[in-house]
Amino acid sequence: MSTTSRYSAMGSNILWLTISSQPETILIRSSLLGLGPDNSLLCALPKDQPLDLLTKGLLCKGRSYIDGDVYEFETVIQEFLTFPPAVRLEAPPKILRQVPRSFPRLTIDIPGVVRPLSKNGQIVAVLPVQLSNLSPSGCQFSIDPSAWPKVSNLHLFISCRLPGFDHQSKFHGSIEWVQPTNELIMGIKFIFESDNDIANQNILQWYRSQQANFVNTRA
Repeated sequence: MSTTSRYSAMGSNILWLTISSQPETILIRSSLLGLGPDNSLLCALPKDQPLDLLTKGLLCKGRSYIDGDVYEFETVIQEFLTFPPAVRLEAPPKILRQVPRSFPRLTIDIPGVVRPLSKNGQIVAVLPVQLSNLSPSGCQFSIDPSAWPKVSNLHLFISCRLPGFDHQSKFHGSIEWVQPTNELIMGIKFIFESDNDIANQNILQWYRSQQANFVNTRA
């Protein structure tokens, strides 16, 4: 491991890692450095983020975009290196090509703003996005991968003006899946405090209305 004392800048071999740490599962943009003799994966980690929660044995899900396809795997952390920061992942038992998923959502094209959170629940960025589908249970949006924080937890806030409304609706949600294409695509599940949550009432009203059928939708 003497060669790990110096790492080149994070390159184009990007791996998006979802790591089940405590108290929050976190999403990390890493860079694949190479394979070990046991087919383990050595991944560089961002240097400017606190990664003290990463320990041996944590469950890790990885996704990468290669030649037009998304590949995903599950594994565990085999070793965590602190200087420079890197993680060695056990050889994944399977690497699968991600099959596009269909959602019972309406296709839309409306602007919104996403505020991803840190592991401590603090807002780490304010990012403009385009929502591409929407339902009472969640939404999907795309964003330039370089704009997303190098480390975040899976919780975020989304605000947008639903078609037919004259005010912004604000949603709390969690990242359910990540598709790391040329544009980072994320599927979000909404989290409502109750059925009387104002954002929940807004989206149900829109979903059941004519606006949902005819305004800002695509065939």
